[in-house]
Amino acid sequence: MAETEKLDNTKPVEDSEIIIKGKQVNKIEADSVTVQSCDTGSIKANTVVVSQSKVGTIEGQTVNLRQAGAQVVKGQTINVSQAGVFQAKADNLSLDQSGLVFAETHDLNLKNSAVGAVLASGNVTMTQSATRLIATRGNVNLDQSGTGILLARNVKTGDNTGMVLVIAGRIDGNVTAVFGPASSAAFGAAFAIVFAFILWLRRISSR
Repeated sequence: MAETEKLDNTKPVEDSEIIIKGKQVNKIEADSVTVQSCDTGSIKANTVVVSQSKVGTIEGQTVNLRQAGAQVVKGQTINVSQAGVFQAKADNLSLDQSGLVFAETHDLNLKNSAVGAVLASGNVTMTQSATRLIATRGNVNLDQSGTGILLARNVKTGDNTGMVLVIAGRIDGNVTAVFGPASSAAFGAAFAIVFAFILWLRRISSR
């Protein structure tokens, strides 16, 4: 295990397992990294656990954030609890009582959370959550949730669910306003908004 009392912020910290508490580190690379009450520039590991900390960039197979903040998070499985993230890219992304600006993922599960824009290739599940925009090739299930623009293959809505613009192959549940695929003008306008917003977010994150 790496020594955490004396850390050189100009060099990456490397080891098979690293646990850092209450320190400031520029870069961490290891097989397993646990960070608590720490400001870190970047973390790269197979397994990453971050709590009560701020991190610039995180790359890992499995990433767990709790009561933490991060700019960019990339991984196969990302779990965010009571935390805030600017951009996340994952195969499976879950948020609980958290906030996220832009998500690019296969499957997304939101609970008591808020997300700006979602670009997904799989299924999206929302419970007591809100998004401004969702574009997915899969299905969307909403329960006590709301979204602005929604594009999906199939949409299922529960109680107390609201949407501004919906384009879907099939919709199960009560929806206040629906623009189907036959509405070409609405369809084209929605896609223009989707991709313009996504490109704008990517430009910001790449700076």
